[in-house]
Amino acid sequence: MVNPNYRGTMMLKDLLEKLKPSSKGKGTQSTTIATPDISRVIKMPRPDTVTPEASSPSPQAAAPKTHDPEEMGALAEAAVDDLSGQFEAWMQMDLNRLKDAWALAQQPVATPEDYRSLYTCAHNIRGVAGSYGYPAISRLCGSLCTLLSDTTPGENSALINLHVEACRAAHTSIGRGESSQSVADAVCDALEQRVARKTSNS
Repeated sequence: MVNPNYRGTMMLKDLLEKLKPSSKGKGTQSTTIATPDISRVIKMPRPDTVTPEASSPSPQAAAPKTHDPEEMGALAEAAVDDLSGQFEAWMQMDLNRLKDAWALAQQPVATPEDYRSLYTCAHNIRGVAGSYGYPAISRLCGSLCTLLSDTTPGENSALINLHVEACRAAHTSIGRGESSQSVADAVCDALEQRVARKTSNS
């Protein structure tokens, strides 16, 4: 199951796309951008309070305020940045699920359903790891999904285990400089090549 907070991030990105001015129909008609209510996600600045000196409202003041799409984009990016502090915890939870699913799949009585659960964990991580800032983990889980698509219970255990351990290692090495990223890329390349050889021979 995809993390609900990831869905929230995707909803924000969809919202930004809707707020961008459309390039279609550049005629003489002016287009008004509707402002959706996203106050639960993005805290909007409070409008200035009305001073007692203000007499009757002007026609411009009576019109509903539309927000600048660039301002909305900046607020959405700030909201995503606030969430980014939680990405590491979410990634750790997803990796723990992957490790637990692999432990079940290694049991002597493992079923195809256990391997499907392992595949689902890897597939979900592949989808969110890039957004969380872990591109190497996304690649590793993509390679693991390819391998699992061509694996029956009891097969390819050593190669599956290498993928799971590489994911855990990539998670702990993030943010430790370019050398750790180049090592992660090299591990990804090597595992992808091994999976390609394994699946082409079957």
